Amino acid sequence: MLLVPRLGSGIPLVARTHEMRRLRAAFARAERGEAGAVLLSGDAGVGKTRLLTALGEHVDGCGALVLTGRCIDVREGGLPYLPFAEALAPLGVATDAVVAAAVRARPALGRLLPQGQGFEEPRAAEHPPMTSNDRETMVRPRPEQDLGQLQLFDAVLGVLTEVAESRPVVILLEDLHWADASTRNLLSFLLSRLRAQRLLVVGSYREEDVHRRHPLRGLLSELVRLATVERVDLHPFGAADARRFVEALADEPLPADVVADIVSRSEGNPFFAEELLATKTECNDLPAGLAEVLLSRLERLSPDTRRVVRVISVANEPVMHAALAEVSGLGELELDEALREAVQHHVLVVLSDGSYTFRHALLQEAVYGDLLPGERSRTHAAYAARIQARPQGRGHDAKLAYHSLQSSDLVTALPALLRAMDEAEKLGAPGSALRHVEQALSIWDAVPAADRPEGYDELRLLHEASYFAGTSGEPERAAAFARSATRALTPDSPVDR
Repeated sequence: MLLVPRLGSGIPLVARTHEMRRLRAAFARAERGEAGAVLLSGDAGVGKTRLLTALGEHVDGCGALVLTGRCIDVREGGLPYLPFAEALAPLGVATDAVVAAAVRARPALGRLLPQGQGFEEPRAAEHPPMTSNDRETMVRPRPEQDLGQLQLFDAVLGVLTEVAESRPVVILLEDLHWADASTRNLLSFLLSRLRAQRLLVVGSYREEDVHRRHPLRGLLSELVRLATVERVDLHPFGAADARRFVEALADEPLPADVVADIVSRSEGNPFFAEELLATKTECNDLPAGLAEVLLSRLERLSPDTRRVVRVISVANEPVMHAALAEVSGLGELELDEALREAVQHHVLVVLSDGSYTFRHALLQEAVYGDLLPGERSRTHAAYAARIQARPQGRGHDAKLAYHSLQSSDLVTALPALLRAMDEAEKLGAPGSALRHVEQALSIWDAVPAADRPEGYDELRLLHEASYFAGTSGEPERAAAFARSATRALTPDSPVDR
């Protein structure tokens, strides 16, 4: 089964000739051994995924290896290197001898590839208790931490370079506005070392989400200055192209006034036009705002289907059938019918691994935002309970912490955050580790002393935060945490602190 994207190949590709020509030209250069990268920007729903889908189909037909990874919005529970781990996962199970040899020659890839592919899990470096003489030095990164991350980055570049010797490689990275710090660092490393490989990297992001203080903004400014990197902006349709799109999307000819109304309301956004068309053909009473349009479309679904859609909106990532059965509480037959209806109405799509996700992120945002507080909290709690009951794997504790925080179960969230911090350090992702320990600090006082993890106190967390901030290249924040740690010292503090 092919991967079904949020805005898939079933949607007509209209008025993107110029952008597609630039993407194909970048691939043609990569085929000749001139590696490059394209940063594709555009508003939500403007058709970035559709364009990447078309590019993937084109280069696949040319014999290229297409690797796709997606960032997801997990707020404070970032999963280090997620899009790269997803993109490189097929290499870990490849039957091609050249690919398998390239992967096995680089044990550092075990940090990214799924467990059970023959790699040992890397160990987190031990670091001694903080002493009174450590206040100035603890903002500096540990050499072994830098070395571990460099080994991983070199391994990723090396395996892609080696695989590309036998066939061109195209990496598609979606939703970079949600990328964690470790992913941004690896992206920067990779793009700055594009030379003569037969390699093309294409990353997409929401332009409107990358505000002045967004961590991706500074990186984008640096990357576009590289000779091998170009930026392609995807703009909304003009009126004529929007009309062509609506007419191509409709199953039958539409009255001119209906087309004009959709074109006007959609403001050139293909996804908006699609949703407005779906609502217009089913109901003459159009809501004023897009969120209302999306939700009014869902109201025509059965109660069980709406329930399943709400459950998936809380997961904030693709969800497997078994998880939906447990969290939704529906019987197998009811769940099957609900999922079938949601897919048939183009609310959900089925991915290649059998999981379900929203056809577009805006749908998920609209549904999640419409949940009542109690409904949202209970569903997060149900996901947390399921995660706790399952064997631990990579990202387990970050997900548990996220759902526990959203359901106000701080007693469960605190130790999960600390374990997620340790895992992020083990993976060479200090930025993610810093977010986890900051979150732990924010809820420390709200957790009863008897329920706090043994061996931790606020002073130790400040020590960890200072170290991870320094390792992440944020010396000012590292110094601020160090000063807070100094103020937290009391006459009763252990001597070795």
